[in-house]
Amino acid sequence: MFKFARATLLGLASMMVLAAHAKPAHAQGVPSASARAQEWVTPAVSAPRVSFHTFDSAAVKAKVSYHLYTPAAYAREPEARFPVVYWLHGSGGGTAGIPRLAAFVDEAIEARTTRPFLVVFVNGLAQGMYVDWKDGSTPIESMIVKDLVPHIDASFRTIAAREGRMLDGFSMGGYGAARLGFKFTETFRAVSMLGAGPLDPDFERTPRANPRSRDGLLERVYGDRAYFREVSPWELAAKHAEAIRKDTLLRVAVGDRDGTFSLNEEFHEHLAALKIPHEWTPLAGVEHDPMQTLKALGDGNWAFYRKAFGEPAEKVARLDGEITLKVKDVERSAIVVNPPPVGELRPAVLVLHGGMGSAEQMRTTSGFDGVARAKGFMAVYAQGTDFGGGRRAWNTGHLLRRQVRDADDIAYLDALIDTLVREHGADPARIFMTGGSNGGMMTFVYAVARAERLAAVAPVVASMFTFDASPDMPLPILIINGAKDNEVPLAGGMSENPLVRNAQSTPYKPLREVVDFWVKANRSAPEGKSSTSGSVTTTVYAARPGGAATEFIVDSDGGHGWPGTRARREGNAPIASFKGAERVWEFFADKSRAAKPKAAQASAKLDVEILDVETFEFPDLIDASRASRTASEPARRRLLPRRDDQRCRRGARPPEGHQLRDQRGAELERVARAPARQARPRACRRDGPLVRRVHHDGRLRRAACARLADADRGARKGPWP
Repeated sequence: MFKFARATLLGLASMMVLAAHAKPAHAQGVPSASARAQEWVTPAVSAPRVSFHTFDSAAVKAKVSYHLYTPAAYAREPEARFPVVYWLHGSGGGTAGIPRLAAFVDEAIEARTTRPFLVVFVNGLAQGMYVDWKDGSTPIESMIVKDLVPHIDASFRTIAAREGRMLDGFSMGGYGAARLGFKFTETFRAVSMLGAGPLDPDFERTPRANPRSRDGLLERVYGDRAYFREVSPWELAAKHAEAIRKDTLLRVAVGDRDGTFSLNEEFHEHLAALKIPHEWTPLAGVEHDPMQTLKALGDGNWAFYRKAFGEPAEKVARLDGEITLKVKDVERSAIVVNPPPVGELRPAVLVLHGGMGSAEQMRTTSGFDGVARAKGFMAVYAQGTDFGGGRRAWNTGHLLRRQVRDADDIAYLDALIDTLVREHGADPARIFMTGGSNGGMMTFVYAVARAERLAAVAPVVASMFTFDASPDMPLPILIINGAKDNEVPLAGGMSENPLVRNAQSTPYKPLREVVDFWVKANRSAPEGKSSTSGSVTTTVYAARPGGAATEFIVDSDGGHGWPGTRARREGNAPIASFKGAERVWEFFADKSRAAKPKAAQASAKLDVEILDVETFEFPDLIDASRASRTASEPARRRLLPRRDDQRCRRGARPPEGHQLRDQRGAELERVARAPARQARPRACRRDGPLVRRVHHDGRLRRAACARLADADRGARKGPWP
């Protein structure tokens, strides 16, 4: 029994050794059926404007994957149909190169260098050769021509004719483009061969493969040299020369440092001998690299595409008019004037009307139409909420509160900006906002809530109601008021107009305090430089590094109303020294939105030293003990202490919405790390460590005791923001 067991074990061991040294079927040149089945569906690639798809191929009798690039125009022009480029990758599989190639194409289309088209990134397997294998196991040619092309035409808005199809490919893909394009001239009009191979008609010279690899490929795919010659571009060109000469566009491009150069040159001479018209483009200094080849072609690459698909359309004008959008199931609207042509971007100035006004009324009186056309931006007249009789207002939370209490104007303005950027050519880095009276108050509110979405703001004849919140980042601001305005007095308080006062639930903040608030929030220079011209005094608080400018204009003769318009009521004439639209755009003209600074990139790195932190698990919250401890002493001194009574309460859960701010009211830090733990602070000592709270995007909260060394103790008063 033991002898039998020993013999059995020895036999098994011998079999394992033999198996370990034996090559699997695919390593011997014949991939297994299961291996090939897995190759028909590649991993999905993530890239802008690129999507992953599969379809059922009758030829393969399995699902096959492909990737698709769709230009922005595909969504922008829902009735249009688009030509298609079938991109054939080189050997080894081509998924890794999809993002770069898609970006290359997208850049050219957006620059209007070529007409918009779709790109189908075909799955040609690692060494499929874009041919039906002789043994029948891998029908790649049939999959592409009989299954994939009809599937694309049925699934997308294509030009479903040969005039709307091009084959383009590199290396093995260039060889495949020639094969399929020459054989199926009724399906494809244009053929592009880039660094193509193998092109030796006898499959002897293979500069990019050694003899062993060549012979393995020959056996696996073609079976013998006779089949290789039969299906080669060399033979197909000769066989279908008459059809190719009729109307096929063909180019051959290769770098002169590409190992396949000599064979491509011979193929060019073969085509010339067959009198097949084609472009022959040798590229100096270019090696066997697809992106290097495409870039070396320069505009010549796109000239071939323009020849195949036609010139890009003339600029398609967008028209002035009303746009509508739904916000929380409520239909809202705005009027857009002077939008850019399709494919171009322009700055957008959102103009907010006053209380009891309308978008149309603001368009008529503000003068922005003419300035927009003269200076090249689009004016967007936002529409407030109707509270009866065509009267409209903005929900600032403090004026006409009862009438428009259900309106979510923050959400409306968010959606309006999104729509302008997505559909109307607004430059996302140059979105501006201005408004008069109630519209100016809403401008203040949105500027505090969404500073990161705007490039600059200009509230006019308006004030703020509260300083409870501060903007997340500096935002250039121009504040314009009239000294004789009795509806929004410079001194603040309640309006002197009984109609406004009755609709006012909160006193206005004095304009001096409003300016100070923005100087702090913007990290502007603390001392302003004033200049006076006639009745107009302009005070500029210059931008400091990492900050933004704050500008304040007061007209000593100005009352309430949009500057440059006629008086609505006797004794309260609007500012007449300048026109509001012109002055506002003068401020906006050189502004663009700054990137939101990361905590680690703040202009002055300020320290929060965490002490006595006791932590416990909260999976959605962050560990406060990871806070920064690196800062210079001068930077540390910029932090100001809170009052003694602002102490930690042991075990208290930190509230939402609080941010760490410096003495200027500017945010010092945002937590952006992956959520992990919540920190529970120990009690703070009187005159010792003080609580700072940080909130990030409504998700992360932290409370901790911070020891603050500060030279300006006591300078900041009042409750926590």
